[in-house]
Amino acid sequence: MSAEGYAGMTGVRKSNEEALKDIAPGDLSGGVMPRDLFEDWYRRVQDTSMLMDMVRTEILSRPKMELARIGVGERMRRGAGTEEGTSGGSAEVNTDGIEMDAEKGVLSWDLPRETVEDTIGQVDEIVLDKMSRQWAVDTQDLGINGDTADASGGDSQAFLTQNDGWLKILNDRTDTNTYDHQSGAIDTSLFHEARAALPNRFKRSATVNEPVYMMDLSQIEDWEYDLTQREDPLGAAVIFSDEDLTPFNYDVYGFAGWPEGTALFTYPENLIYGVWRDTEIEVLDATDKTAENDLFARYFMRTRDDFQVEDEEGAVLINNVATA
Repeated sequence: MSAEGYAGMTGVRKSNEEALKDIAPGDLSGGVMPRDLFEDWYRRVQDTSMLMDMVRTEILSRPKMELARIGVGERMRRGAGTEEGTSGGSAEVNTDGIEMDAEKGVLSWDLPRETVEDTIGQVDEIVLDKMSRQWAVDTQDLGINGDTADASGGDSQAFLTQNDGWLKILNDRTDTNTYDHQSGAIDTSLFHEARAALPNRFKRSATVNEPVYMMDLSQIEDWEYDLTQREDPLGAAVIFSDEDLTPFNYDVYGFAGWPEGTALFTYPENLIYGVWRDTEIEVLDATDKTAENDLFARYFMRTRDDFQVEDEEGAVLINNVATA
């Protein structure tokens, strides 16, 4: 029966209840998102999180699998006189796989009955958008700060120990390039020393985007403020936002939740996020908790995901940046 068959708020509520069936388990082949809904959900994730939109995303067909590498580390071209199989020490594309081992993650959300009654529009859109936004924010945070060895205690530890994020992975690898800023503030020397520490082959690759600087958003804001104190055209440009700040022609990105004492210089595709294709949504609408709390339904999204770094030699971890 259409909403037109009901009057007032009852009509709105009935319309919303029918809309919610679009993401009910019975319409999802046992709870697994159909491909079009999965793609819509992850597009919303990337629209919410700049970092999740920048990194290399892989849809995993299995929780444990290998991904192909995309980077070419050395020069490959040879002269016409070089015979096949005789190039000796020539470099080759690195064909060993990147191991992905996706861990289970769950996101839950309670939908109050009052929301269904008061909302004019498609509630299924609200549910999907809410879950997409929360997954984007939390997953970006975990990708930056995740550490399975964290011992901070409480909710923080429960969150951070879900998986190792990109910074922890780089910290643990012995071949990661590093630069110690020795408690200095963000300045020209930080950008120069970081780019100098990155091997040239990662600056000239045609297969990936240019390297970028990544750091805490508030520190970039402090750096921008310091630049405004300069009595020259650069200071004026920062004040009036006439141009982007691109030290040595490399972009700078700031992210909320990034650790203040650390920065990173790498090409975005070097950071990998893998999410399992079989993402599920479960809807509970007839439980003791829904009745006690006057909920229309409780929603649970379950998936598996993992973070990886393709090549630690293609990154510079910048340590000991001054904090406020």
